[in-house]
Amino acid sequence: MAILYAVTPWVRAALADHEVLTEPRPTVDCAVVAAAELAAFRGRLPGVPVVLVGKADAATLSAALADGAVFGHVADADAAALRLAVARALAARTQAERRVLDERRRMTLMVESMADGVIITDDRSEVFLINPSARRLLGVDPGATVTAKYLKEKLGFYPFDLVARTHSAREELKVGDKTLHSIVSPVPDGGVVVVLRDITEWKELEQRKEEFVSVVSHELRTPLTSIAGALDIVLQTYVGGLSDKQRLYLSLARDSCAKLHVIVNDLLDVARFEQGKMSMRFSPLALDQVVEDCVDRFRASAEAKTIAIGFRQSGEVRIVGDGDRLAQVVNNLLSNAIKFTPDGGRIEVEVFGPGFAATHVGVSVWNNGDPIPEADCERVFDKFEQVAATTTRRVGGTGLGLAISRAIVEGHGGKIWVEQAPIGTKFVFTLPAAPIEGLAPPEPVPVAPQAAQVLVIADDLAGAYVMKGVLMACGHRVQVAYDVDDALAWARERKPELVVVDLGLTAADAAAIVEIVKHDPETRKCTVVAVGERSALLHGADATFAKPLDVDAFRDACARILCERARDASLKVLVVDDDHGIRMICREVLEKAGYAVREAANGRAALVEAKRFRPDLMLLDVMMPELDGFATARAFRADPDGQLTPVIFVSARGQTADKVRAFKLGAEDYLVKPFDSQELLARVEKALRRRDRELGASPTTMLPGANTIEAEIERRLVERRELAFGYVDLDNLKAFNDYYGIARADGVIRQLGDLLREVMARAGGAGDFLGHVAGDDFVFITTPDHVDAVGTTICRTFDRLVPLYYSKPDRDRGYIETWDRYGVLRRFPIMTVSVAALTTGGAPFRTYAELAAAAAEAKKRAKAIEGSSYVRDAWVILGKERAA
Repeated sequence: MAILYAVTPWVRAALADHEVLTEPRPTVDCAVVAAAELAAFRGRLPGVPVVLVGKADAATLSAALADGAVFGHVADADAAALRLAVARALAARTQAERRVLDERRRMTLMVESMADGVIITDDRSEVFLINPSARRLLGVDPGATVTAKYLKEKLGFYPFDLVARTHSAREELKVGDKTLHSIVSPVPDGGVVVVLRDITEWKELEQRKEEFVSVVSHELRTPLTSIAGALDIVLQTYVGGLSDKQRLYLSLARDSCAKLHVIVNDLLDVARFEQGKMSMRFSPLALDQVVEDCVDRFRASAEAKTIAIGFRQSGEVRIVGDGDRLAQVVNNLLSNAIKFTPDGGRIEVEVFGPGFAATHVGVSVWNNGDPIPEADCERVFDKFEQVAATTTRRVGGTGLGLAISRAIVEGHGGKIWVEQAPIGTKFVFTLPAAPIEGLAPPEPVPVAPQAAQVLVIADDLAGAYVMKGVLMACGHRVQVAYDVDDALAWARERKPELVVVDLGLTAADAAAIVEIVKHDPETRKCTVVAVGERSALLHGADATFAKPLDVDAFRDACARILCERARDASLKVLVVDDDHGIRMICREVLEKAGYAVREAANGRAALVEAKRFRPDLMLLDVMMPELDGFATARAFRADPDGQLTPVIFVSARGQTADKVRAFKLGAEDYLVKPFDSQELLARVEKALRRRDRELGASPTTMLPGANTIEAEIERRLVERRELAFGYVDLDNLKAFNDYYGIARADGVIRQLGDLLREVMARAGGAGDFLGHVAGDDFVFITTPDHVDAVGTTICRTFDRLVPLYYSKPDRDRGYIETWDRYGVLRRFPIMTVSVAALTTGGAPFRTYAELAAAAAEAKKRAKAIEGSSYVRDAWVILGKERAA
């Protein structure tokens, strides 16, 4: 007997030998429904087989049968046919269930027979599968019940916190006498999969190889010393009794002995590094002097190949480090540069000091030989690795020098890498400029749990290298771009997780770069950090830093921003409270619910953070020093960015007067401390749902839509105060959309929305209004004394930004070629913006319809002007009308 669902009386009677329900439940084995009910039923129980009864048109029946879950159509009152169709559906369900069980059984056998250990947890991090290999590797009894608590407390093994929501993590761990390699991967629907592999033998083999190299190197030193000493005695003591040929061969033997001695020392250094025993003696030193001495030491070798060596420094550069070891690094880089630079070539060495960042310095060594291929830039630092020979790369070597150099630099807390150059090869290393008092080695920098792709855009080489070194030390992959077009092209192609922009750029306005990155459809998911002018906050940067750069704060901010990006949270909440405990609790509760959260400890910090973070909701404490919650809310609401953002007041004061004052300021809710975490979440969710339902905001720009615009204008006309109404429209957007695609055109509209927000905040006044009608049509309301500043600033800012949305060839030509709406191929110039404004002082308007009609006429006048234009009350304020 099966459990069926049916509501038609004759169907229920025909299937009386089964249990027939009139409510759809998950336990139902088959359903008998009319065609009109099919969609609703499938939405509730999508996996249940269905038999259709009653009338159904051919199209509906064909689509239903093609779906695969509908097992026939029965006419009304045909009980025999109905029972046959239901039997066929039940048989198909039984067969499908048996097939699923067989697949599960086969999958279980496969997992249990794997040589690698497998542990799978559910969305609560509780273990629900552990195969025999995992039990054996972890030393767990075959019959023991394994839970997450057991793994953590008994074995000290709890890798589940390593994994981010969308990325895997790797770790080596010791369990008893075994060394295991673990890969921890998230499951999309919740939970984690851990794969364990025993690498004990491999680690022991590596250890034996390192010990062998160390022993052999030590054993070679003694005979080498004897051979070198004997050769020196012969060459120095018996020089008179040697023929020229004998002296030549003995000198060759002495030189080879010296080279072999260098190789032995390199092998010993590598062995010490692998064992963590590379000794370094830290003391105050002048890095510029160390590098200059190395350059002077190699000048003779360079002159032998007619190679010119240049040396530059930015004043005295003092650090704390091991001078001999750092000289070893520079010697290695210069030796390689001379080897791989063609005769008559150039080598440039530069030491840059703590100008861009007070805590970091660096050295670069460039030569104009063949460049190292990008694919080999990291491999050259591995032991015994060399780049394949080219026209100039014909010299040999052990392939140990760069591996040792990396160990030395990283032992100083720095980073070394190959920097891609237009010509030749450049090596760069950066170091922390520790205070002279601190003679201890620097603390290791924490490595990010997941490496990110980062783009640094700067024209200051020293600053770019410092930021790259800091980010590489955190484990990120970093690309430096010095040209705006190259940077945008690289970002659009590679889509980095983080873009760092130096606002000292001279090639173009760096603020425009931030704007493009944040709005271009191919890059707008990137997070942006700006270094330089604090005004970058007004252009959408996620964080900004002044110069000289505070490296620790920069590193922490990048880590926080990337972590927030990894959350992929769609809704952002700003928590403002002077009590650290309250902020911490709210953050914990909201982040667990999937929100991205930022904190501010006072009202002034909240206003700055809100400009940068653009929250979807603000939780605001009332009683705070300097600027209380009421004053903060008033200032926040005066900003166009904050006009639509829900604010929930949180306070220990529950008096009616405080609540009334909060609601008059536009509060969405008022929560009295102490509060329950579930209540907090419920109120936040309710406020966000109400905002989405009531504001009618544009989904593209999140500005008020047509209904809200009409209501706002009607309200202001009733107040009969003088106002200026502005209409903003783009020119040539359709051609741009046809040529570059809807995604990039959508980015331009988003850009215009944010541009208008910024202009209104900068050139407008308190209480101004901004709305998005549809497409590329926007409106704004300000006062007559501000309208000209707003209108002209919109035009000039747009003209500065929009060219970067075009490719460089199109931008240089000044137009694109595409078909117009009549199918004619035409040239369309770079997009411009038309702004038309009306003031109520000259012609009072009684209704929204009157104002809209007049604005449409004014817009026609503005669009008739070539280029970006601003017209007010029939007067052309910006732009030149075409000749009749």
